[in-house]
Amino acid sequence: MIGRIGRCGLRPRVGRLAPAWLLWCCGLAPALAASTSDRLLAENCNGCHGTNGVSAGPTIPSFAGFDRQYLIRILQDYRDGERTPTIMDRIMRGYSGPEIRRIATYFAAQPWIGAAVVTDPRIQATGEQIHDQVCAECHEQQGRHQDRDTPRIAGQWPDYLVLQMQTYRDRPEAMPQPTKMLDAMAELSDDEIQALAWFYAAQP
Repeated sequence: MIGRIGRCGLRPRVGRLAPAWLLWCCGLAPALAASTSDRLLAENCNGCHGTNGVSAGPTIPSFAGFDRQYLIRILQDYRDGERTPTIMDRIMRGYSGPEIRRIATYFAAQPWIGAAVVTDPRIQATGEQIHDQVCAECHEQQGRHQDRDTPRIAGQWPDYLVLQMQTYRDRPEAMPQPTKMLDAMAELSDDEIQALAWFYAAQP
């Protein structure tokens, strides 16, 4: 009898089931299922923002590895109409609060990959001077610092940074920003904004 059971392959089948059983006993299978579900939810963003939040388009921001609380706030702002109407506000209206938190959790866990750009050293040096004089107090570590209120801008696409900074300067009502940020942008010319954007884009 034992020999026949062995030949029927019951033992190998039990062996294949054992890992799944262990996952459930250890509580890992629900976590893996949740992780997969979060990934599928976040995949809706890949069409514009690139796989796992790493943008391939110069006017679209990357946000892989961003602070989770920052992402939640920004996505909720779009959903609630607190930012300039774009396709983002229409998209985010379709997500609930828990779904937004899951999306933010997923992208916050992804590795940051900076934009691949080649910069002019002279423009970059000018941008660094402006950064040191105007921006360094909040955007520490040459733009690498981030927290729930401050996004990483080092390694971001320069075209995107230019568009954002010009919006802060020319249409301050379009996006909620600290007064200090708006005051700093109001003093910058287009050329200075360009230099600053290329400086940040060049940072690893």
